[in-house]
Amino acid sequence: MPTPDKPRNGTKVRLMYDLFHQKGGATLAELNKATGWTAFSYINDVQNIAARYGGTPHWAGEGQARRFWIKK
Repeated sequence: MPTPDKPRNGTKVRLMYDLFHQKGGATLAELNKATGWTAFSYINDVQNIAARYGGTPHWAGEGQARRFWIKK
């Protein structure tokens, strides 16, 4: 079965996928607020989502202002 090009609607993975793909990506603080999590990093998430659905993961900055994004 082929992998879909996007995660299923209504899931946390889809929420992160959409945030990672928006222009400018999303900050750690924005991701924590959107997911309800208290994570200190989303590096593994951005890498896994990029690997599964395509694109190149990126991140820059430190602390709550650290920004994560995926470029197709």
